[in-house]
Amino acid sequence: MNDDLAQRISDALLPVVNQPSQYIGLEVNARRKDPAAAAVSVCLAFPDAYTIGISHTGSQVLYHMLNDLSNVAADRTYCPLPDAEAVMRQRGIPLFAWESRRAIGEFDVIGFSLGYELCVTNVLTMLDLAGIPLMASDRTDEHPLIVGGDALADSPEPLADFFDVFLPGDGEAPLRALVERLVGHTTATGQTTTLRGSERMARGAAPAAPREQLLLKIAQQVPSAYVPRFYAPDADAQAGGGFAGVSPTRDDIPARIPRACLTDLADSPAITAPLVPVAEGVHDRVVIEVMRGCPNLCRFCQAGHLRLPVRRRSVEEIVATARAAVDATGYREISLLSLSTSDYPDLEALIEHLQAEFAGEHVNISLPSLRVDSQLAILPKLTSDVRKSGLTIAAEAGSERLRRLINKHITEADMLAGVRAAWKAGYGSVKVYFMAGLPGETPEDIEAIVQLCRRLSDTRRDVDGHRGAITASVSWFVPKPHTALQWEAVRDEAYFFDVRARLIELCRRTPVSVRFHRIERSILEALLCRGGRDVGRAILAAWRAGARLDSWDEHWTWELWEQAIAETGVDLPAIVHQPIPTGRGLPWDHIACHLPTEQLLKLHRAAMDELT
Repeated sequence: MNDDLAQRISDALLPVVNQPSQYIGLEVNARRKDPAAAAVSVCLAFPDAYTIGISHTGSQVLYHMLNDLSNVAADRTYCPLPDAEAVMRQRGIPLFAWESRRAIGEFDVIGFSLGYELCVTNVLTMLDLAGIPLMASDRTDEHPLIVGGDALADSPEPLADFFDVFLPGDGEAPLRALVERLVGHTTATGQTTTLRGSERMARGAAPAAPREQLLLKIAQQVPSAYVPRFYAPDADAQAGGGFAGVSPTRDDIPARIPRACLTDLADSPAITAPLVPVAEGVHDRVVIEVMRGCPNLCRFCQAGHLRLPVRRRSVEEIVATARAAVDATGYREISLLSLSTSDYPDLEALIEHLQAEFAGEHVNISLPSLRVDSQLAILPKLTSDVRKSGLTIAAEAGSERLRRLINKHITEADMLAGVRAAWKAGYGSVKVYFMAGLPGETPEDIEAIVQLCRRLSDTRRDVDGHRGAITASVSWFVPKPHTALQWEAVRDEAYFFDVRARLIELCRRTPVSVRFHRIERSILEALLCRGGRDVGRAILAAWRAGARLDSWDEHWTWELWEQAIAETGVDLPAIVHQPIPTGRGLPWDHIACHLPTEQLLKLHRAAMDELT
């Protein structure tokens, strides 16, 4: 532990910030290994507030996996809230790791989990608070390797100038390989190439290999590693943001980077002793990943396309993990996590085993992601002991026609039967997710959203004579990279505002309430996932203008982004609101995923056939 920094955090930061418990770092089940004593030190950085990051399952998997390696120490850090950021800047407190109280700039690797587009300015906040140059090209041997994984690593070009390495795909294997590559260098030379110069001198070590040489070895030797400095947009890229592919600038590195994929989910460590936060997290429960991947292949769903093939844990492993995790945390709820938990093939047997294991202990079992079909009708029976305040389902579209277009294989009859069964089982309300702005959408499709919700509400009359409370949660369609609809355009803002006004009007004096995502946020999400490296200029300009925590309503300022986009000349309409010719190179084509472009084109044609 850095005693001086730890004292400054205790004396100068904690007494003056809101919710100081977020920064204390005394979580139950923390590993607390000494980074200075390890061959390689890794700080896992979650670019959002502690309350969100502490509940992130993927980060906990990597944290325990790395700390299980004898010569590696992994710690954690999160993005300070604006009040803490201001105090840290004013009093010269660098961003620190939660357990060791060590400045994160002193670690060998900083690994960011990039789970959603609106975290991008938080990455810059954290790098700047750590005293690390924002641009990868400005870093030297004195600085850690900055590594990015999770969803944004699958379309990384807008962040390419800020990161040294991306690891697209399942993070377990490539991150282990990268760390072992650094450990191997330590074994051979007695030091890591990423150790800062002052530490090398203190240890009497020889000068390290240049940073460029280390990054080249990573690009050549670590499977699924994408090192942006050795790649460039193709010649047909246009300054205003025209779409173009990305190619290597050297002959000795791969032209396409295969997205990492675990062959067996058992190779991902089960979390038997999850971190228990000091401040309340967004999920205070045991979370167990029961299945990775989804068999449904909805044409809009990026996770469903990218996480193929489907892999699952055994019932026995899940029950054993649940028992160990409940005993290690004291939590009274177990959440069975996957893209579509209702598609887990042994779901009924799994729930029966869990109920038997925890009989009499008042442990609830929750199923956060349900596919709405005939199986929904039996779920209330399977979860008869679960707290049933509300049920959440994903219809995605109000009309059967649009559900066919997006390959959502559910019928209205199935939904009605399932929700009727939920009322009978004691559920008090139902939330239904929809998207607006899908290709070929008509005013009738928008009206169908409300009509479907009203019919779902009326199914409660069969139970107790009353209409049920239905909430329609409407988001705006963003065609994501690596999906069958990636070539489609985002409707303009005026269209979305008209749809919102129409839905509000249709829901008046009905048991249906409607909630909306921020329209401008969806536009920005589209820019950040579909753009090329030029979008990085807008990210940097928005951050310098004060953009922070853009996924938080109280911190979100669209005007900062509008100004940054205009100042940097990024052509938002071309990137977001215009369809992409199917023969054109894309800024994410160099990330090779499970479904090749030829297969995605077939799926795209099938979707367009539904319109005709």
